[in-house]
Amino acid sequence: MIARIGATVVDGELELDEPVPLPASTRVTVTIEPVSDQTQRHAAWERFQRRVREHPLHLGGRDWTREDLYERD
Repeated sequence: MIARIGATVVDGELELDEPVPLPASTRVTVTIEPVSDQTQRHAAWERFQRRVREHPLHLGGRDWTREDLYERD
């Protein structure tokens, strides 16, 4: 079973937002990801998407050859 469950740190211990359907004493691996970091990443992603919409890349231009790029006299 893999689950993503919110939790709150209280006095150095995690208090889960909902019960976990596992037997007592079951060992699990926990990854800590502060919500504020996720919120910042999400906001940055939204800014990036907005900028791409406002300033789209115009593809389909000329394909440069080596000779075009490195003209020698």
